[in-house]
Amino acid sequence: MKSVYSLLLLPAAAVAFSSIPADSIYRPPSLDDTKNNNNENSMNPRTTSLNTNMANTDTTSPWRVALDIGREPLARMPFDWARSGCRMPIVIPTDFSIGTNNDNVLKPHSGTVSFTGPDGAVIRPITGEEWQLSKDEKTLTFSYTLPQELKRRDVYIDAGTELVMSGRVYTQTEYDRVNAEYYLAREQLWEAGGELGDIYDRQEASKKWDEDSGQWVKRYENENPFKVAQKQLFYWGARAKQGRKMAQRPDLNELSDRGSLPGVEGGVYVAKGGVVRAGKDGPVCGTWSAMPITGAPASYRS
Repeated sequence: MKSVYSLLLLPAAAVAFSSIPADSIYRPPSLDDTKNNNNENSMNPRTTSLNTNMANTDTTSPWRVALDIGREPLARMPFDWARSGCRMPIVIPTDFSIGTNNDNVLKPHSGTVSFTGPDGAVIRPITGEEWQLSKDEKTLTFSYTLPQELKRRDVYIDAGTELVMSGRVYTQTEYDRVNAEYYLAREQLWEAGGELGDIYDRQEASKKWDEDSGQWVKRYENENPFKVAQKQLFYWGARAKQGRKMAQRPDLNELSDRGSLPGVEGGVYVAKGGVVRAGKDGPVCGTWSAMPITGAPASYRS
């Protein structure tokens, strides 16, 4: 009969942590799996771009800013504003620049914005104001002013409104750091899972024939229950740490490609779902995202 590790032999302190099934343990990947992961990473254009140098000497950085104006949950806009669920998309190719007086200047590529409404094309003037990166280089804020009213069905922006955008950005340094911390936590989890898995394997190993006693006996001695409990505690701690580090990593699907930003070494990634406000401290009236404008064929250069 196949031998199992009897929980009855363990004291209460050890039994409390001995309910991890063997098939749920995170173990180190095989060599083939590691090679496949490396191949996948090398084919990822965003991962590949991390290995290229991006200097911070640029004074102008072109980005394609896309606004999605419309009612957002719990927003303090007027009751009838965008009540139908209508949205107003606005795309503004823009240069984030450093001016002659060392001020941060926002320069739209065109003096107008346009979109298609129910009655055809809508074209209105727009002016760029300024942009600001927080001291911790995690929040990007910038704004545009609309001199004339902009309207699409029941979505409207009053004349003279300043649209203020704010959103999360990741510098290359922060991006590399959170990734390194996650990979380290994952390695620790794999190591702890491998050690715990080896214990289970030994205790569930098939019996061997003992010539002296003339019977089947356990292939390995019973593990020290306190040692097992210690390794289980370490495993759960490593698993919790990996979960925390994973939550701190940005999802690549929720980030822009890497683009330059004046004064930032290595460039930045802009997170999708930034907030648009009608005024500096005004109500939320939409979301925004951005992609860098490059010389690549898929670029949105205007």
